[in-house]
Amino acid sequence: MIRHLHPTDSPGLLRFGQSAGNSEVCNLTSALQGGPAKFSTVKYAGVALSPRAWQNCWVEAHRARIQSLIRAGTRSGPQAWEITELYTQRSNPGIALDLFEQISVPAGGAGAHRIFTRTIANSDTTEYARQAGYRSAYVETVFRAPSSQSAFEKLGIPDHALSLRQFQDSDIPSLFRMYNEVTPLDVRMKLGQTSQEWFAGIEKLGRRTRQWVLELPDGNIGALVRRHSSRTQHTFDIQWSSAAGSELHGLVAAALSESGNLPVSVAVPEFNPALLHLLVTLGFQQIGEYEVMVKPLAQAVEETKGAFAATG
Repeated sequence: MIRHLHPTDSPGLLRFGQSAGNSEVCNLTSALQGGPAKFSTVKYAGVALSPRAWQNCWVEAHRARIQSLIRAGTRSGPQAWEITELYTQRSNPGIALDLFEQISVPAGGAGAHRIFTRTIANSDTTEYARQAGYRSAYVETVFRAPSSQSAFEKLGIPDHALSLRQFQDSDIPSLFRMYNEVTPLDVRMKLGQTSQEWFAGIEKLGRRTRQWVLELPDGNIGALVRRHSSRTQHTFDIQWSSAAGSELHGLVAAALSESGNLPVSVAVPEFNPALLHLLVTLGFQQIGEYEVMVKPLAQAVEETKGAFAATG
């Protein structure tokens, strides 16, 4: 059984680090940075000593020897959990199946309705997750260009400048309507169909992500542009409705602006082929392909039935 990582596990982490490889899963931020990271003993020794961090970290140990480690927690709300890192001994990768199954207990106890994970497409880890009850929601391809400035120049100047404004909390209902329009039904059924489930499952590009919306003449939101820049790279995400489909070039221009000359990365779901094709023409190259998977922990009640009950 898994248990929380403890401060006394620090010596065991050193031994585990010698036998562990790269993480079997990653979150969106890691995927955009190049994929699952190698286990860091220094990092997890710090996690073990942090009261807040170790509460989202579990290990499976035998006779005080760590055999695997998993890190998970909420995305944007308590209804949606995500496995962000999962490490196993290189000699025993199949133990990932146990971790995928056992993390359901603390997640369900915390009120989660779903657990998400991102695995490398067609990997053994994807099969372990599937055996543990996870189902693929969609396939996602990560693209990168060595220079955001070069990509911007290849895009050219749009026919007209878009008037974007900063995102406000009052935009959430309109963004949920856009999500329902652009996301296939079979994907929505796995990701969440209510506004609360959708909002809880939103992934973040990183801290201090900047967000802009394109407001349509009828007052609805036609597109959402999210950007995040660090010292080493620029990342972005675009969602748009059919009413704003002709504005894709302008939306990409807005996503690339103010990014200097950093390498730029973006993750494209399989149901957004228009963005994929445009990125290829701008010099973006595929650096990874992932399956975004989800396991439901609670089923919605579809129907209620009356019944007689004795009282008194």
